[in-house]
Amino acid sequence: MSAPGRIAMFGLDAADLGLIRSASSSLPNLTRALSGGTLHTIRSPADLLTGSVWPTFYTASNPGAHGIYHHLQWDAESMRLRRVGVDWLDCEPFWSDLERRGRRVIAIDVPLMFPDRVREGIEVVNWGSHDHLGPFACRPRGLEGEIRRRFGRHPMGWEIPVDKSREELGEIRDNLVAGARRKGALVRWLLDSAPWDFFIAVFGETHRGGHILWPDGPGGEAIPSGALLDVYRAVDEALGEILLAPSLAGAGRIVFALHGMGPDPSQDHFVPRVMDLLNARFAGSSADGDGVGRPPRAIVRRLRESVPPAIQNWIAHRVPVSVRDAVVNRSIVAGHDWAHTPGFDLLADMHGYLRLNVRGREREGSLGRDGEDFPRYVDWVRECFESLTIAGTGDPLVESVRLASDVFPGPRLDHLPDLIVTWAGHRPVSRVESRLLGPVTADHATGRSGNHRRDGFCVVSVPEREPPALTDIRDVAPFVRGALA
Repeated sequence: MSAPGRIAMFGLDAADLGLIRSASSSLPNLTRALSGGTLHTIRSPADLLTGSVWPTFYTASNPGAHGIYHHLQWDAESMRLRRVGVDWLDCEPFWSDLERRGRRVIAIDVPLMFPDRVREGIEVVNWGSHDHLGPFACRPRGLEGEIRRRFGRHPMGWEIPVDKSREELGEIRDNLVAGARRKGALVRWLLDSAPWDFFIAVFGETHRGGHILWPDGPGGEAIPSGALLDVYRAVDEALGEILLAPSLAGAGRIVFALHGMGPDPSQDHFVPRVMDLLNARFAGSSADGDGVGRPPRAIVRRLRESVPPAIQNWIAHRVPVSVRDAVVNRSIVAGHDWAHTPGFDLLADMHGYLRLNVRGREREGSLGRDGEDFPRYVDWVRECFESLTIAGTGDPLVESVRLASDVFPGPRLDHLPDLIVTWAGHRPVSRVESRLLGPVTADHATGRSGNHRRDGFCVVSVPEREPPALTDIRDVAPFVRGALA
C-alpha cells in the first residue's frame, strides 16, 4: 500500500461536535466534512488539565512528559508564576521530525506553540490563536511583514477574564467573525504559496467563541442571539473556500477538534478562599467560614474583585503582556507566608489547581515529603474540598480531588499542579457550605459562559490509507507520521 504524497490538517480549536450536528443546515461545509471521511471521537486531557491539550496532541505524549498545562505556570525556583517559554519547557511538534526526514512543512497558528519549530518550510505562530505563549512570529522572517500588509492584524486579541456587557459581547462576536474570514484567506493564500507535503492550520475563533458566547451557560442572557452560531458560520464559510484550493487535489485531509465545549461548570472562584481556610485550620487557627481570622488576601485580589469589569477590561487591553502577567502573578502569590503555607492555589481555567509547597522542590518549601505531615495535609485538602456543598440544596460541589502523579506520570510531572479539583457539573454558584470550614462565598466573574469538554473529533480522508481506530488525541501524530513515512 503506497503512502499518500501529502496530508493537510485543518483544526477547529475547541469546536463542539454536538453543536455542529445540531446546526448542520447552517454549516454545510462542516457537515460535508464530517461525512467525507472516517469520523473518530478522540479523548483529550481537557477533563483534568484543560490547557495541556495542544502540547499533548503535537508531542503525542501525556502532560507529565511535556509539562505544559497553561500559558502561566508555577516556577518552584523563583516562587512565582512564569510564562512558559522555549528556555524552560521546550518541546517540539511531530512535524519537526517530518521536516528532518525531508518532508516540506507549512504550519499556521497551532496554539501553545514555540517559534522556529519549522526550519525550512513556512511557519506562522500566534497571529490568530486563542492560546499563545508569545508574540506573532513567522518563518521565513520576511513573511511577517507580508502577512501584516495583506491581512493586517487578527482582530481576536486577548481574552480578559472579566464579565462583559452585551455591547462588548457583540463586539467580540464581530471580531471573531472577521477573524475567521481573515484566517480563511490567509490559509488559502499559504496553501498555494509553496509546495508542501504536510500542512496544518488551526482556527482559534471557535475556541474563543465557545468560552465567551456559549448561549446557555452562566451569563448567557447577555449574549446576543445566535452569536456563537455566527462565529461557526464564518469558520464554515472559510473552510469551504479552503477546501476548494487546487493544491489540495489528491492530498489526504484531516479535519479535527481536540476537545469540545459546553456550559461552564467551573467553581474555581471558591478555590483561593477554601485554601486560605483549610490552611488556617491545618495550622490550628480559628478562622471562620466567611473569612474572619483568615490570612489577609493580596491587595491585587481585592482590587480585581472591587474594580468594575468594564474598567478592568479597558485597562488590560492597553497594558503590555508583561504587566498583565505580573498582575496575575501577584494575585496568586502575594500575601503568602511561605514558611507557614503548606499548599496554595494556582492559576486555572476551569478546575482547581493546587500546589504543595514541598521542601527541597520549592525554593521556600515548608512541607516535607517524609513524615506524617505530608499525607495528613493531602488528606485534609481532599476532605475539605469534598465536604463542600451548594448552599440551599446540599448538592456536592466537587466531583473528585486527584493527585496528578496518579494520572500523568512522567519526567516533567513536577511542572504540573500536584492536586486537581474537578467539579460536579452544576452551574456556578456564589455560596457553599462545609461541615469543616463553614460557609464560603465567592462570585463567578470570569466572563466565560462556556468551558472545555473532554472529547473531540477527527475526520480522516487519506487516499489508500484507512486509519486504525483513533481514540485519543495522542493517536493522531503516529498515524500521520506513518502515513507520510
